Amino acid sequence: MDYFETINSSKEFEIAYANWYYQLPAERKAVIMSDLFQFGLDMVRYNARKENPFITEADQMMKYVHYNLRDEFPPDSNQLIENVLSKRSEAEWQQRFKAMKKALGWSYDDMARFVGAANGASVKASVNRQLPAFAKLAVCVFEQLTKDKEK
Repeated sequence: MDYFETINSSKEFEIAYANWYYQLPAERKAVIMSDLFQFGLDMVRYNARKENPFITEADQMMKYVHYNLRDEFPPDSNQLIENVLSKRSEAEWQQRFKAMKKALGWSYDDMARFVGAANGASVKASVNRQLPAFAKLAVCVFEQLTKDKEK
């Protein structure tokens, strides 16, 4: 099968396009490439949010890397990227948790009292290491209720 049959385009059209692209200034080519990258990233983000509306920005980027760039890097580089994005994701959850805590006017002592913990310091230590799943769920519920209230 001929290449141009597989891409559903004529050879003349492809040559005309290549000539047009070649004539473009470097700045315009850079914009085209940037827009192409952004389109791919936006599609992955859109699909990730459909799957999980509470996904962090870092986790969305991790999905993009996984779907589009995984084979471009050696395994140790992929592991480094995953580690960096995991840390960013955890930092985003921490920020969202603190925003929820502030909006509700809660202290760590209040939360300790609500969940039956020994004291506020123990709750603070627990959530500052890595936000537990139940705290992430609380953030999701809070953000959904806030969103619904705004509508």
